[in-house]
Amino acid sequence: MSTLAGDLARALGDVAAMQQLYADDISWTLPVTLGRIGGTHDGKDAVVGFNKVSLGPYSKSAGMKVDIHDESGAGDFSVARFTTRATVTATDETYENEYVLLVRGRDGKIVEVFEYLDTLKVMHYEGLRKFLPAIDGVVVS
Repeated sequence: MSTLAGDLARALGDVAAMQQLYADDISWTLPVTLGRIGGTHDGKDAVVGFNKVSLGPYSKSAGMKVDIHDESGAGDFSVARFTTRATVTATDETYENEYVLLVRGRDGKIVEVFEYLDTLKVMHYEGLRKFLPAIDGVVVS
């Protein structure tokens, strides 16, 4: 079964392919604990801009690897749970995290994305910390 959520997960890392899935009035919401990239991004230009910033730290030549664990949908709603692996360019670290995308579509295009991930795990990657706010009491080795 192919869904908009699964298609978006499979396109992850390729901003041009991702934006082909978007309606002009798309909104994308992430946990605010992701600092400057967290919160809701409204409109195709804002979402594409966010995609470029959030994918910027990863090696383009190494690519992103996405392993989809679950993908389901009914009507205009779909969900995908997957693991992403990439190389952080600044530190050559191998980034790995599990994500869930909740996606609403309209006329075959994505109009709404809610993205969930382990934001604390992101802080454990030296090359990604610039995106996140400092959190009192949280010590990252």
